[in-house]
Amino acid sequence: MLGTLLGAVALASPASGQAAAPAGCRALSAGQIPFAALEASYRRLTGLPAATKLSKTQPQRYGVCGSNHYAFALLLVAQGAKLTYRQQVAQQDHSPIWVRKRGGEWVDEGLDSLCKLAPPALINIWKVGVRCR
Repeated sequence: MLGTLLGAVALASPASGQAAAPAGCRALSAGQIPFAALEASYRRLTGLPAATKLSKTQPQRYGVCGSNHYAFALLLVAQGAKLTYRQQVAQQDHSPIWVRKRGGEWVDEGLDSLCKLAPPALINIWKVGVRCR
């Protein structure tokens, strides 16, 4: 399922006439990704209790464009965890792209083309298997 999800997200084409990326897009060290904040947001989204173990997939990327921070990190429930139907659906709808706008919390951007979920310039810098125009 993960391969299908990432493949579908990566193969989606960018929107035509897309606005230019904010100035100052640059990659940051993936080691700086605030996983505790991403996990808290993910748990709110999926309704998962703190006792449910999560795992992180590769690749992981982190960056900033203007005052917005972006993370490319897919969180999954650890193998063998028992989930309710709602939790299963919420996990399937999870995106690998997270954004934190100035003063805000980390938000899962949903499922769409990577080139629509984060500035194309940043997606291109990250080299995650898709090239945005």
